[in-house]
Amino acid sequence: MNYFDYFQIITLIVFLLIFFGRSLWLLGKGTVVFRLGSGKKGLAALLEKSFLIFFPLWLFEIFVHSLHIDLQFLPSVLVNPLFHHQIVGLAGVAIIVMSIFVFSLALVSFKSSWRVGIDTVAPGGLITTGIFSLSRNPIFLSMDLYFLGTFLIYSTPFFLICFICITFGFHFQIRQEETFLTEKYGDSYCGYMTRVRRYL
Repeated sequence: MNYFDYFQIITLIVFLLIFFGRSLWLLGKGTVVFRLGSGKKGLAALLEKSFLIFFPLWLFEIFVHSLHIDLQFLPSVLVNPLFHHQIVGLAGVAIIVMSIFVFSLALVSFKSSWRVGIDTVAPGGLITTGIFSLSRNPIFLSMDLYFLGTFLIYSTPFFLICFICITFGFHFQIRQEETFLTEKYGDSYCGYMTRVRRYL
């Protein structure tokens, strides 16, 4: 293992601890965090629920690459690096650090309103302060950055495909959320949209 491998493992554990730690904290307060596919049908529901398959596969591949485990079921064309460049890998490190920072700030700003998926049953309040005054979607932005950073570190076609798919998938999810939030909060959200960009 090299320092990129150690970095990937450590930061992934930190990210998962933050993610599940906040989820369990909200669950303890009686908030249902995971609302993937809730109140949706067709493609929208399928895309949200497919994340439950896609994300564990991405995690598995990170552990396989970082720990150099001889256990691979993907074809070699997907897991062989496209290039090797330390500067690109260091850029990936910087991007992942930034993504965890943005993710943490977003969770702090969200307070108890954070959900995974669109909560049509008990949505939290509209959050426009903190990091949400700079980006309407800092959680999705942080995840996009994390997937990009992982690709830059390992540079395999699999991680590139993951980054592209997650970027388009999250963008579709954001558009769905914008429709829901416009219907839910009306002029308050419309005004917020005019003041703050979708990403940055």
